Amino acid sequence: MSEVGLDPERFPTVKHFTSWLGLCPGQKITGGKVKSSKTRPVVNRAANAFRMAALSLTQSRSALGAFYRRLRSRLGAPKAITATAHKLARMFYPEIPHT
Repeated sequence: MSEVGLDPERFPTVKHFTSWLGLCPGQKITGGKVKSSKTRPVVNRAANAFRMAALSLTQSRSALGAFYRRLRSRLGAPKAITATAHKLARMFYPEIPHT
């Protein structure tokens, strides 16, 4: 909470929030072709906290743990960590007090 703050006007939607964290896929499109969809590099301590929380789900018997393991087997660990951190951030966003 200390990194994100309590100002709800800072992030109008969950998409703005995950983009600020750098956890959503970017899109580099030229001429109608997708050249890259990697996440953009961001130095953000909140994003690192979400990534560490996602990594801690490796041995968890929860639905989020199963989600992480399923993605890890298909995409590899780095992409699975980012995708799970993105899901955790989307779950965290409604907890920010909105007026």
